[in-house]
Amino acid sequence: MPVEARTGKRFAVVAGHPLAADAAAQLLQDGGGNVVDAAIAGAAVLTIALPHACSLGGDCFALVHVGGQTYGVNGSGRSPTKLPVDASPQQLAGGPLSCSVPGVLGGWQELHRRFGRLPWRMLFPRAIELAQQGVPVASELAGAMRRLREPLMRDPGCRALFLQDGQPWQYGERLVQPALASTFDTLAAEGARALYEGDIGATLCRGIQAAGGVLDREDLAEYRPDWVAPLEYVYRGHAVRVMPPNSWGVFMLMQLAALDGVAFGDRPRGSSDRFDPLIRAARASFSIGSRFVADPRDVADALPKALSASTVQALRTAMAVGVASASAVQQSQGTAVISVADSEGNGITIVQSVFMPFGSLVADSSTGIVMNNRLLGFTNDPSHPNRAAPAKRPAHTLNPVMVLNHGKLHWLMGTPGGSGQTLTLVQVLSNLLDYGMDLTAAVAEPRWSMDLEGQLLLEPEIGADVADALAARGLNTRIAAEQRTFFGSAECIEYVQDGLSAVADHRRNAGVAVG
Repeated sequence: MPVEARTGKRFAVVAGHPLAADAAAQLLQDGGGNVVDAAIAGAAVLTIALPHACSLGGDCFALVHVGGQTYGVNGSGRSPTKLPVDASPQQLAGGPLSCSVPGVLGGWQELHRRFGRLPWRMLFPRAIELAQQGVPVASELAGAMRRLREPLMRDPGCRALFLQDGQPWQYGERLVQPALASTFDTLAAEGARALYEGDIGATLCRGIQAAGGVLDREDLAEYRPDWVAPLEYVYRGHAVRVMPPNSWGVFMLMQLAALDGVAFGDRPRGSSDRFDPLIRAARASFSIGSRFVADPRDVADALPKALSASTVQALRTAMAVGVASASAVQQSQGTAVISVADSEGNGITIVQSVFMPFGSLVADSSTGIVMNNRLLGFTNDPSHPNRAAPAKRPAHTLNPVMVLNHGKLHWLMGTPGGSGQTLTLVQVLSNLLDYGMDLTAAVAEPRWSMDLEGQLLLEPEIGADVADALAARGLNTRIAAEQRTFFGSAECIEYVQDGLSAVADHRRNAGVAVG
């Protein structure tokens, strides 16, 4: 599996697009910025280079490790206060009613307010320049435009921004986004209030309401990102830290807790003996952990039980007896990641997203902003804490990860891939800690995953013999030769003896590492 690795002594950057990694690296190397400044600058470029995956109309979750402490920022938005109580699952899946308040900009500004070094306006010149002059269309962006041509045509904003005479932009053509350049120029000068309290937000809301949505200026004005304490589980002596709900991060910790009872020493890498417990742990965590993942206010009392001794025992029992399937599977190509670390032990991982490609498929051509469809993250079960309701954060698959060893930051991890984010990163971490692999090999190692229906998938390199052996154990899998997106695209940084190593997974042909 193609993987890119770079090593540096002063800093490392890994991102979902080369231009984003370069922007972050330049701010560190020549611009006098710190890891937070660099990550925000790179995150802004990601919205220019990968507008189908992340946008100012999307959300973010971030973990930042500074001064020996790890902090989390929940930059996800709530549903509109006027969300109709009878909105159908189809309306929440896409279109103007599927949008939550965009939180990514608020998340960036909170990170900068607390930990940034450079003035806010100095973080965005490269993003503005690229939006004005254009960026070559990436292969995954071109593919998304091609696949979604018809729904892009139906929305006036998407049609204006992403189609030329009704046809999608082609790979390598230069996509110019003057409206988005102007928006970033205003935000650089005025800060996030230009969106949440100013003309940009007012314009955005008018467009959404004209299309049939209910997001309004009061929803934007009331938005605040939250600083949160990360959740932690110690796996093989390493402290694994993730975002608490409404992030799916707890599913990753539950999988690790279940796998902590498995001795991998006698289970050859790439064998059915190895994949069996990985699959069963994931199914058990999705089944048992579902009620822990919802708006933080609705699971605050239950959350301490998620990694309790009784829950861990229930997970391991479920692994032994098996669970029927994982029905809460959500996959996405609408996610991008950037991680930055320095030689002083400071690091940050930002995972940002509009959820599905082009989010709600509603865009505002006057601001260049694509709106998210995060309300798809709600469940249809009226008794579930993650049920749809006004002014509520839906469950989010976004899952930044930090791993500490002896109290010091050791690995930073992130990946796109919807619910596959936890599956991918559990496997990478198991490769590192259960099999002693180096980071490049751990990221490249073939994986299992799930499709949209919960069907188990194996990468072709694993082989039909393993698929047959798993089927004999009641785990029916299929080889997924043409569906690499389900397996994520892990982007990781490691502290090594002589500096930092950054590794980018090329399963999606976009990730790049800089050191």
